[in-house]
Amino acid sequence: MNTFAWNITLKWNKVIPSDFEFDFVESLSKTWDKNLYIFGETEIKKSSDLVKSFEEKIWELKNYDISISTEDKIELMEYDFDEWMYEVVSFEWEFIEFNEIKERFGDHDAIFSVRECEISEKFWNKIVRVDFVY
Repeated sequence: MNTFAWNITLKWNKVIPSDFEFDFVESLSKTWDKNLYIFGETEIKKSSDLVKSFEEKIWELKNYDISISTEDKIELMEYDFDEWMYEVVSFEWEFIEFNEIKERFGDHDAIFSVRECEISEKFWNKIVRVDFVY
């Protein structure tokens, strides 16, 4: 199984089907678009194939940022949340290290995942994101 974490922005009128197979946290943006943080395990090996599978079902994705264990460093922590509120913090720098960030936030109660993302196109820096769910 492959682990993944994914931030998605959908058009405001999209409805998440009741039989949706992954856990997610949902919120609305200031423009009333729907923001989702989706996470879980999948047999799919490539992020592009996972994106296609979601788009084929129901989704018109406006924007997304996906990390999958076959392509990126990612670690999901144990979870049992009360509120299901979501926040993300991004660290970007040429010398940023996944394990350093993981250790820095490892004791935080609300940390859910640490994931290394693609190199930034603008500055060519490494990006590590820390997802918080509480």
